[in-house]
Amino acid sequence: MRYLTERNSVICGLFSVLLFAGYFASITFGESVWLNLILITGIAGLVFGALITRNVRVSGLPSWRTNSFHFSLLMWSFYFLAQYISVFFHEYSHSTMAYLLGVINYNPLYINYGHGWTLSGLSEFDDKTVYIAAIEQGHGMYVALIAIAGPMMNVALAVISLALLTRERVRSSLLLFSFLFWLALHNVSQVWSYIPQRSVWYNGGDFYWVAEGSGLNPWITTVSGLIFIITGFILVYIYLFPALLASLRPAVLGLTGLFALGWFTTFIHYGLTPLAFTLDSMNSPRVWFGILDIALGIIFAGLFIRELKRKYAEEPWLKLREDN
Repeated sequence: MRYLTERNSVICGLFSVLLFAGYFASITFGESVWLNLILITGIAGLVFGALITRNVRVSGLPSWRTNSFHFSLLMWSFYFLAQYISVFFHEYSHSTMAYLLGVINYNPLYINYGHGWTLSGLSEFDDKTVYIAAIEQGHGMYVALIAIAGPMMNVALAVISLALLTRERVRSSLLLFSFLFWLALHNVSQVWSYIPQRSVWYNGGDFYWVAEGSGLNPWITTVSGLIFIITGFILVYIYLFPALLASLRPAVLGLTGLFALGWFTTFIHYGLTPLAFTLDSMNSPRVWFGILDIALGIIFAGLFIRELKRKYAEEPWLKLREDN
C-alpha cells in the first residue's frame, strides 16, 4: 500500500507549477491578464482533478494522504493561509502599536490593503508621513516601537509555531504539523527579508525607522536578528522539513515540489526578490547580502538533503514506502 499514489501525480504537479508560477510572477511583477489566466488554470486544474479522482484512495488512510490532487490542495491551502497570517499580523501589529501610543486615532484594522488580488502596496499607513511627524514632535521612541512591532510579531509567530511543533500532540497530527510548519517557515523567512537585507545601508523599511527613532546602531538589530534567523533555518530545514516529508512519504514529484516551494519561498521570494527591488546600485555594499542569501540557500539545501537521506535510510533513496 502506498502512502501517496503516483497516478495522476505528473498532471497534478503541472497544475501546481502553473498555480505558483502565476502567483509568484503576479506578486513580483504585478497582475496581468495572462498571469491571472495561468494562476486560474492551475487552481481549476487541481480542483477539477480532485473532483474526478475523489474515489481514488487507499483503504485505511484519508484521501489527502493517497490522492495527489487532494494532497496538493491541502498543502497549498496551508501554505497560503500561513503566508497571509504572517503578512496581515505583521501590518496589524504596526497599526495597533501606533493606535495604542496615540500616533493614529482610527481603527488599526483600517490599513491600506493595496489593490488587486495581490494586495499590491499593502501597508499599515504612509510610513514617511506618520514617522517623520512623530519624530519632529519628539516621539522618536514611539516610531521605533511602531516600526519594530511588525517584525517582532513575525518573531513571535515563528517562536510559537516552532515551540508547538515540539509538542507530542502536535507531532502526532500530520495536518496540524503541516500547517504549523508552513507558519514557522513563512515567519522565519519574513524576518530574513528584513535582516540583513533591509536593516543596514538601506534608507527605508522597518529597521531603518527603528534606528532613526531610537538612535540605536542598526547593526545591533542585524546581529541579534541573524542569530534568531540562523537558528530558525536550522530548525526548519534540518529538523522539521525532513521530519515532515519523512512522515508524509510523498512520491518523488511531491517531495521535490514541496522542498522547491519551501526553499524558493525563503531564499528567493523573501530573500533575493526584496533585495533586488530595493538595490539602488550594483556598487552598494548590500550586494553582498545577495551572495549571503545564495550561500545560505545552498548550505541549507545540502544539509536538508543529507538529513532527509538519513530519515529515509531504511528505504532505497526516494522510493515509495510500501506496507507489507
